[in-house]
Amino acid sequence: MLIDEELKLKNITLRNRIVMPPMAREGSADGKVTENLIEYYRLRAECTGLIIVEHAYVSIEGKSTPKQLSMADDSVIESYRNLTEAIHKKNCFAIAQLNHGGKERISRDWININSMTKEDIEKVKEDFAKAAIRTKKAGFDGVEIHAAHEYLLTHFYSPYTNKRTDEYGGNLENRLRLANEIIQEVRASVGEDYIVAIRFGAYDYLEGGSKLEEIPFAVQSFIDSGVDLIDISGGLCRSRNPYSKEPGYFKELSKIAKESSSVPVILTGGVKKAKDAENLLKEGYCDLIGIGRAMLMDAEWSKKALKSLKNIQ
Repeated sequence: MLIDEELKLKNITLRNRIVMPPMAREGSADGKVTENLIEYYRLRAECTGLIIVEHAYVSIEGKSTPKQLSMADDSVIESYRNLTEAIHKKNCFAIAQLNHGGKERISRDWININSMTKEDIEKVKEDFAKAAIRTKKAGFDGVEIHAAHEYLLTHFYSPYTNKRTDEYGGNLENRLRLANEIIQEVRASVGEDYIVAIRFGAYDYLEGGSKLEEIPFAVQSFIDSGVDLIDISGGLCRSRNPYSKEPGYFKELSKIAKESSSVPVILTGGVKKAKDAENLLKEGYCDLIGIGRAMLMDAEWSKKALKSLKNIQ
């Protein structure tokens, strides 16, 4: 079966194709990882290939919710070391996800990307780069840039929200510019031996929003800028496909991305059963399967899934 096959990713080898995607648990204390949160991830690391830890804000201006994790200053690093050690002890790898809330900030005051100055943009890039360095110091195996859902980088990518008239707005290359400049800054900061991923809100499912035919160009631009892993999700529609609830409901997007990509692609969305995960891999929609809510509900999902597929075969 494909789901238990190893996958080489940069300088590590995942033991299987199961990924726990980032899901916010609101379990921090002053932005730091708590013992309860460490236990939550430790339990789910059993038999899982890769965990992408829930989003952490890169600056206080980009904080989304009251108990969101932080990667905005060095004081949080030690608490993350305890988390990465717990995950690694289970023979699982860990990637940290970095985010700037943009519209979804804790104050709920909108950051209007169309009025952001060049200085504002430069600070966002610097904040991502500094936060990425902290993830490396904390013992993570890589870092993921959150460019999906209704957060800052999606607002730059989507023509529905991006009405800028400078080099950060207008055509597709310009709308991707900030994400690509952040990738480049992060890569320069963490070095070539560290995994850099992007969670890409590939499609808005919205008239006037991003287009399916833009995905290949976007994916190639991310790879050219330095990413090692593409994690597919929704754009302004957030983490749900408004037109489908089938297992792997973003599979149309991930298939386009995979056909355009020279790096592994993750598909997440509505996958609850092991046989559905296996079929999506077999049918070539992705290289890795993200199991979100099902793993949230059952810490032993990975163990049970692998066992059930072996029994079937």
